Amino acid sequence: MPNRRVTVINHYAFPPGSGGITRNFDMFSRLKHWTPHFYAANINHTSGQKMTVDDPRYTLVPIPQYSGNGAKRILGWVAFAAGAGARALVRPADVIFASSPQILAPAAAMVVAKLRRKPFVVEVRDLWPDSLVSGGAVKEGSLLHKILVGLERTIYANARQIVVVPRGWEEHFEELGINTDKLTVVPNGADLAEYEVPESRDELRSQYGISGFTAVFSGTHANYVGLDLIIDAAQKLPDVNFLLVGGGARKQWAIDEVAERGLTNVTFHDQVPKSELVRILKACDVGLHTVTPQKVFNKGMSPNKLYDYMAAGLAVVSNAKVPLRDVISDDEVGAVVDPYDLVEGISRVRDADQAIRDRWHARGHDLMAHQFSLQASVNKLEAVLDKSLYR
Repeated sequence: MPNRRVTVINHYAFPPGSGGITRNFDMFSRLKHWTPHFYAANINHTSGQKMTVDDPRYTLVPIPQYSGNGAKRILGWVAFAAGAGARALVRPADVIFASSPQILAPAAAMVVAKLRRKPFVVEVRDLWPDSLVSGGAVKEGSLLHKILVGLERTIYANARQIVVVPRGWEEHFEELGINTDKLTVVPNGADLAEYEVPESRDELRSQYGISGFTAVFSGTHANYVGLDLIIDAAQKLPDVNFLLVGGGARKQWAIDEVAERGLTNVTFHDQVPKSELVRILKACDVGLHTVTPQKVFNKGMSPNKLYDYMAAGLAVVSNAKVPLRDVISDDEVGAVVDPYDLVEGISRVRDADQAIRDRWHARGHDLMAHQFSLQASVNKLEAVLDKSLYR
């Protein structure tokens, strides 16, 4: 099969080594018969810093620097969509691929594909505008909401193939009048080989100053991730150490809240590249996946951090029992509890005997080796791209 070219437009497609979400790079760089070129914003969303990259497969599109969720961030969405779209118009490609969030990036890719008369594939990692409604940024039924729903429907209708991350979103597309035959579930995943490190657990704990029973949260410190629930749990469980790794708009609030409460069992660590994150995770005992309860999450989730935890050999505690119903269940790899039962879940994992922990670890390894391996997801993505070439 000849090698084909795919243009990937994703505002948040972080280059390797920059920290943050690298799903698109991890997957597209492993394709056998496709050569990708990525268009991403030049601002790291979690740190707010400008990024540079030497990889010729990347074009970083300039956008205004911003912090928080104000007008400059929205201006950045527009600037990225316009800049990436203009550049993609002149780059040779067999397929135009775009990923959300944000919704303007797929809109730009749709226009490019139409003008270039190329197949358009959209990856939906977040249901916009549903997520904006759940987060309180947009009022359901408002004029803006109706416009965004119309744009969402148009994007999906014009896509030849649609990639979704979790199962459970089919009804959402049906309600929009979209043929679900074009949907393919390509879950997040991890490559177990990337989680093999030469250092021992004791060496890693010494290197990063980790001691005692430690629960780690890694990822964007945003409004929707339930940082308040983690801090509440830390206050109620003084014998558990909590390590929060990453950055984001809500991080300073969390730091200030921990200081105000006088908590000594919570530590913050800056965002780090994937290779270093692996080492930090392997020095901890349990990985925390938390969300602020929102109706949109109940449609299904496939969070990156969950697979990172399991690949690193950690037990998992999540307060997303309903959203994760198609991924893991309670007592399968740890504790999966209801939204406000985080303390109970952490306590149960902390108190588990070695036999139970070994069972969780074995099951987590099995899931990552077979059901959620990165290569399995890459194979599904390659099949989607191949299929998009033919009506």
